[in-house]
Amino acid sequence: MSIKEINISNRIIGGENPCFTIAEAGANHDGKIEKAFKLIDSAKQSGADSIKFQTYKASKLTTRNAPKYWEDGIDNETQFDVFNKLDLLKNDEWKEIFEYANKKEIICFSTPFDEESADLLYSFQVPMFKIASADITHIPLIKHIAKKGLPVFLSSGMASMEEIHEAVSSIEDTGNHNIVLLHCITSYPTANQDANLDMIKTLQQNFPSCIIGYSDHTLGTLIPALSVLYGSKIIEKHFTYDTKLSESRDHRLSLDVQGFKEMIENIRVAEISKGFNREIVFDSEKEGIKFARRSIVSLQKITVGTTITKNMIGVKRPGTGIYPKFFDSIIGKKAIRDIGEDQPLEWEDIEKKNI
Repeated sequence: MSIKEINISNRIIGGENPCFTIAEAGANHDGKIEKAFKLIDSAKQSGADSIKFQTYKASKLTTRNAPKYWEDGIDNETQFDVFNKLDLLKNDEWKEIFEYANKKEIICFSTPFDEESADLLYSFQVPMFKIASADITHIPLIKHIAKKGLPVFLSSGMASMEEIHEAVSSIEDTGNHNIVLLHCITSYPTANQDANLDMIKTLQQNFPSCIIGYSDHTLGTLIPALSVLYGSKIIEKHFTYDTKLSESRDHRLSLDVQGFKEMIENIRVAEISKGFNREIVFDSEKEGIKFARRSIVSLQKITVGTTITKNMIGVKRPGTGIYPKFFDSIIGKKAIRDIGEDQPLEWEDIEKKNI
């Protein structure tokens, strides 16, 4: 499997590097620049490696009658109604948002939902682009973004393996090979039993040239941390500074500052506990090897020249003497020096003949 790495604003992701975290702010700015600034401050405070927004025009994203595909308890409302409430930031305000993030020294990027939004973001010198799961079949948009030559983060929610291959190939066909593929379940919130983390391994096997990560929509911090054990190198999680806000539907699914900190702590625990795919002896086990294992020991004093019988020896701790697997081989051999009672036998104590 490829040890793929990508440089994002002088941060190396993938390979054996620490898991890269994305605070998915989406439209949790509620269309207000001041809230966007606060999200940036809060993401920085949480320890997130980056913050991501969503950039779109409601009129270019959906028809006015397209029904919602999520449950939020609000009836008689279309997708257009929801997105139009949040589509309030002007282009110059977006510019201020990215300048503010740069000043706060946190990586900032966004998901464009149309070509004009992608062009706008590119003008702000964003370090990479994100493509939403819902647009994995929007090949014209994917190609438009890929041609800009920046790393592309692609979520795979709802997609068949054939559709994922087509999207990845469309990026590679532009000459862009810096691809991060994020396993995702497009369900808000995603039930734990639907997280399907094994898919991370499947994506690793099928797309060895991509870095594989996880875009999480479950509630809480456990599932994203567990994804690290399956090989996730990037974790994206919805983020807000106040889960009680309600204008954006994503506030209720998001982690706040403390929650995101907890997630990162759990990720780091997962990373250090994951270990290696081979058996090794840790320094912490070396004393156990010597003193928790057993040796062949004398049950009585054995004088030099004595032929050792079964009733003269036993198996006890510590493990500093002859291993128990040689028990039957020791029987019938002569002691070549005096052996005290209740002592681990050493090879120097017995004759070597026929062992």
